[in-house]
Amino acid sequence: MLDLAILGLLYDEKRHGYELRRQLAEYGFWSVSFGSLYPALRRLEKQGLIEAAGHSGRRKSYRITSDGDERFRELLEDQGADEDDRAFNLRLAFFSYLDSDSRLGVLERRRAQLVERLAEANATLKRKGAAARRRMDRYTVSLMEHGVRSAEADIEWLDELIETERAETPRQARRTRSARRRAGGAGQPVPNE
Repeated sequence: MLDLAILGLLYDEKRHGYELRRQLAEYGFWSVSFGSLYPALRRLEKQGLIEAAGHSGRRKSYRITSDGDERFRELLEDQGADEDDRAFNLRLAFFSYLDSDSRLGVLERRRAQLVERLAEANATLKRKGAAARRRMDRYTVSLMEHGVRSAEADIEWLDELIETERAETPRQARRTRSARRRAGGAGQPVPNE
């Protein structure tokens, strides 16, 4: 996850460690210390995914390489195992770098995970039954109910994102076709495609 965050933050502009740490905090990595950030930067640099982009005093700036660009996109589109909320939120922060079909795929997979989580939570509440819930303390019951409400709210939010993404796709296709016509034909490259 830290690799995705670092590569994503370096995607558009070079940054030094202090800037990266500040930005990482904004993306939810509140506890990233310089003791973990700088080894990650050295590892990514050794792998050829980032490179030094100059020094400003004692601060070394980094930028992403073409291999880093490729790895960043792989991490963004990763269809691996279930991810936790923080990992999904980080991926969502860099969604603008994905094409519409990839964004839809990630959103729909996340929705399926949450639907499964909601079904499990409801099944647990049902299994426990009213008698068992009376024996639990109110905080445990409240936590279980909160899990259900949170999953329901997240599914509703994802449904809105999916609907918006699907509505935008035809509009983007029309803009691309129009730009191609202005560029002189279907075979011409289109800026920002």
